Amino acid sequence: MTLQNNLSIQDIIGKGYADFWNSKKRYIVCKGSRASKKSTTAALKIIVRMMQYPLANTLVVRKTGASLKDSCWTQLRWAIDRLGVSQYWKARVSPLELEYLPTGQKILFRGLDDALKVTSITVKTGVLCWGLLEEAYEVDEDDFNRVDESLRGQLPPGYYIQWLIIFNP
Repeated sequence: MTLQNNLSIQDIIGKGYADFWNSKKRYIVCKGSRASKKSTTAALKIIVRMMQYPLANTLVVRKTGASLKDSCWTQLRWAIDRLGVSQYWKARVSPLELEYLPTGQKILFRGLDDALKVTSITVKTGVLCWGLLEEAYEVDEDDFNRVDESLRGQLPPGYYIQWLIIFNP
């Protein structure tokens, strides 16, 4: 796929992530050591997919909400800048979110400090299709199962629900 400025996703990511990038399975688990490009690739995938699917929104979670700004939020902002599309995105700190301005789609950030509060999350525009769980080893199965239910419902034709689950082994 080529974006503005004729950027090639393969040139940005490198090789070895084609299955991860192209999969539409509900759960994709990606483990690797530091500097293995897993978080970078996940961030790029989310930004590109949201720009391709004008009704899709994303939920990004970690065990604690306090850790999101300096990790996932910053990584997604890096991806926006790297793709050369920052003029189309607005970053907010309170509440922590990224908005794709042409459509109003959002990337929402939530901590699982209280997983029950996340289960009722919804979006104003479109549908909540995708989730990113960073540092998955911090989250217990019950909390994940509760937040997994946030991605549900009727989807427009061609859309899919997917969790990117990232952790260090």
